[in-house]
Amino acid sequence: MAARHKAVAVLIALASICLAATGASRAGEITLYSTREVALVAPVVAAFTEASGVKVDVVFVEDSLVKRLASEGETSPADVLLTIGLDKTTQLSTRGLTQAVASPHLEQAVPAHLRGAGAQWITLAIRPRIVLMRKDSALAAIDYEDLAGPQWRGKLCMRSALHQNNVALVAAYLVHHGEAATEVWLSGLKSNLVHRPDGKDNDVIREIAQGICEIGIANTVALAQLRDGREGADLRAWAMKIKAMPTTFKSGGTHVNLTGAAIAKHAPHPQLARQLLEFLVTPAAQRIFAAAELEYPVLAEAERAPIVAEIGSFAADGLPIDEIAGQQQAAIALIKKVGFDD
Repeated sequence: MAARHKAVAVLIALASICLAATGASRAGEITLYSTREVALVAPVVAAFTEASGVKVDVVFVEDSLVKRLASEGETSPADVLLTIGLDKTTQLSTRGLTQAVASPHLEQAVPAHLRGAGAQWITLAIRPRIVLMRKDSALAAIDYEDLAGPQWRGKLCMRSALHQNNVALVAAYLVHHGEAATEVWLSGLKSNLVHRPDGKDNDVIREIAQGICEIGIANTVALAQLRDGREGADLRAWAMKIKAMPTTFKSGGTHVNLTGAAIAKHAPHPQLARQLLEFLVTPAAQRIFAAAELEYPVLAEAERAPIVAEIGSFAADGLPIDEIAGQQQAAIALIKKVGFDD
């Protein structure tokens, strides 16, 4: 435990140096609205306060962040918005609830396709959605397109296609291949299912380990969190039998979901809010933030949590996230059209 506290202290010291390089002031207080629980945000917020002197009041918004902000209007105390999922992140900007942030530091740290159009939001961490198999499988890599092939008939497990993580994947497939090809792909996936989609990514991992299915689709976060034991010994044992396959589009990279952040439209302290965003994409802060949920840091040079590093490396697909988000309703319509979850 002492070693862990020492490591955190070192990270805070490094973060302080990085923050000083951005020219941040050392006074003030801001409010962060977060759909991630306060305990998971607290370590990186503490590091920011230690480094900058700026206090952060973290407000956990369990229900709709959009509704909360819309109801508060111009009187909202929110400075920074933090939310999980490309659907929820982009919804904030499309509803006019964010403001542009001009920052060369953010532009350099976060790849363009992982930033919102008009500088309305940024990605803080990514969640690759990939294929999982048992470790004794000889297969070394796979394309998303190949998942619909007849070689996987009766071998595939996945959660509901209407869950946001799968909707985003289908939306990305739409951008890559168009409506007709995506419908064919979805029909192929449906034919390859072992059983009707149900449960969560955790259940997909368990069923692969138990031999119920040979392959499955899930987020790396689910695999990492099971491996670290937070969901119990049985699930950890199952997760240790599973490997994450390098999974890409034939014409691109690995589809990722994200945790994102933005400055609120009516932020009382926009300059301090910008400083927090800039801090969150420094190497030291990225290590703290991504480790909380066992995500991949968006900053390429940031250190990954050991369990995440063991899972492997995935090059994020280059499709702009806003473009994927714009196809979500079309993706839902196709999922329903093929009766995927029926």
